[in-house]
Amino acid sequence: MPTFRILGFPVRVRIGFLVFLAVVIVWNPSVGWRFGLAVTVFSLIHELGHAVAARRLGAEPEIALDFLAGTTRYTPPRPITPLERAGVALAGPFIEILIGLAALGVLRVNPLDVPAVFDHTEAAVIWIAGPIFGLLNLLPIYPLDGGHVLAGALEELWPSRGRDFAEFLSTGFTIGFGVLALAVDSIRWLAPFALLLVALQAWLRWGHLIRPVRRRRVAVDGSESGGGSEAETAVQLADESVDRDPDLIGGVAVADRHSTVVE
Repeated sequence: MPTFRILGFPVRVRIGFLVFLAVVIVWNPSVGWRFGLAVTVFSLIHELGHAVAARRLGAEPEIALDFLAGTTRYTPPRPITPLERAGVALAGPFIEILIGLAALGVLRVNPLDVPAVFDHTEAAVIWIAGPIFGLLNLLPIYPLDGGHVLAGALEELWPSRGRDFAEFLSTGFTIGFGVLALAVDSIRWLAPFALLLVALQAWLRWGHLIRPVRRRRVAVDGSESGGGSEAETAVQLADESVDRDPDLIGGVAVADRHSTVVE
């Protein structure tokens, strides 16, 4: 798929992102192309926020745009602290919100005056793709950016189970938010978003559950083949492969593994 550079960062556009844009445009042809353009621009702004913050830590980030999500993968040259990891995670939504508010200011639209926002088509798509999506990303729900911060904090307090507890809290919070969205007319449009998050959380959780099984299977196969170092290499590659797949949707690998992904 197409690869280009912005501010020196490689950006790859995957087929899933193009499918997402096509669905948006078909869903509402008169507004869909505007919303698709706004989502593209603000997704890049969001991921560039992550990438710039990661580069300040000495990493060389790579950006990818995929279905419903962008990801920024970076490999720190050293283990990073929870505060540094949180800074990278929060940089994306913060810059997305700030630039969205600035754009609304140029259009002379008050972002707190919702009826006025929706009286202006361009303002409405900017408001949703910028400040609203940015604020949603700050929710303490895994795998959103706020969820990454929550998971990192809990891992520091409870290294063996912190991430599992963060995922459990995220699923409960997401289900509760979805029920609230269904009950309140003004935010009912967010209910499908909550449903997608629950499905994504379940998929990521399944990846975490099968990782130990796959590692043991590779270890057994390697030992039976009689390869000492080759078996160890196979276990390492299998572990990295299992970690990599869910992370492409927006998961975060612990910095101690020197491979980190933020949405």
